[in-house]
Amino acid sequence: MKILMINKFFFIKGGAERYFFELKEILESKGHTVIPFSMKHPGNKQSAYANFFVENIDFNPVSLKDKVITGLRSVFRILYSRQSQKRLKRLIQDTHPDIAHLHMIDHQISPSILPVLNKAGIPVVQTVHTYKHVCPTYRLYHMQRGEICEKCINGAYYNALIEKCHRGSFFATLILVVEMYLHRWLRLYEKYVDLLIPPSHFMGSMLERGGFCASKIHHLFYTIQIDQFPYGLSTESYFVFYGRLSEEKGLMTLLKAMQRISIGRLKIIGEGSMRHSLEVFVNHHLQDRVVFTGALEGRKLKETVARSQFVVVPSEWYENSPLVIYESFAMGKPVIGAKIGGIPELIEHEVTGLLFTAGDVQALGASIQSLLSDPGKIQKYGKAARNKAVALFDPEIHYQKIMDLYENQISKKQTALS
Repeated sequence: MKILMINKFFFIKGGAERYFFELKEILESKGHTVIPFSMKHPGNKQSAYANFFVENIDFNPVSLKDKVITGLRSVFRILYSRQSQKRLKRLIQDTHPDIAHLHMIDHQISPSILPVLNKAGIPVVQTVHTYKHVCPTYRLYHMQRGEICEKCINGAYYNALIEKCHRGSFFATLILVVEMYLHRWLRLYEKYVDLLIPPSHFMGSMLERGGFCASKIHHLFYTIQIDQFPYGLSTESYFVFYGRLSEEKGLMTLLKAMQRISIGRLKIIGEGSMRHSLEVFVNHHLQDRVVFTGALEGRKLKETVARSQFVVVPSEWYENSPLVIYESFAMGKPVIGAKIGGIPELIEHEVTGLLFTAGDVQALGASIQSLLSDPGKIQKYGKAARNKAVALFDPEIHYQKIMDLYENQISKKQTALS
């Protein structure tokens, strides 16, 4: 089978790209041809199809001149990209794919490519990684106020403009609001995407609330290469948070919870806008009990997490299906997670970890204390977590499920065209 796989980045930028490349590798290992379509970028992985990629555009220019030029270019790229259409059309004519699997296409590529796929008679599925289908700024979270926001979910996108949700800027937000109204008016996703694949049921429910047809939504967990993560039940005397250090991740709640208990050492792995404020808090209140490692990658990251007692995911926004939990389970690490978004679909309370109400300092502190006081519980939950990873996230299981979806959509398209 020839699978046209489309994502705006062709390098590891976040969870969407990690899944993109995991799936690409699985499909290729089974003898399928994966044809990528993406954006040119200095950090891209090598590809024989790179000449078809759209030109690079940086939405975060530094100089005033670059800001003006990028602003003009970005409006056309975001709203309706003729360049994306032309290059994808050439790629299709050159490769004749059987199906298209979309990931993140907004802004750098744009959903203007969807009519091209439809005209070519190619069935289209999309893994839904973010809330962009129902929220102009992806998150259903107001970054300036630090709180969940669902004002746009029913199509009232003007609320984002009132709130200046994107970077606190009226004009930057205006482009995104116009984008949402235009694409909704053209019904690009509704008409031309045959199947939406959210990795959490919660994401699926948000899509339904946003007006997408339930019959076009099919839940499927992500997958990871489980055998590439070290599994062992021996631990050192620390637990970890790893991920982006930003407001919605609940890190200040985690540090305040640490104040409530007298035992335990925490390693915070990652970088982000909150690092300085978090370090100031630690220096005043939690010296010697919290360590900032900075960003870790590859083997070093896996070894650090594998030696930990457990992992904490204290998010205060609607996490979709965090790969941090998949990876932690693969390494036999219990996870203490906030009861929000798709997190409770992964963590079974008092089986593979513990759940607490998002933002509840006292409840998080009690959860941490509960595990630190009972090493046997850590081992028990860790074994169950590993078993769950093998049962639900194994590449072979994922491959069979994704192929069923592909074959079903190809069959439906062929029937419709005959």
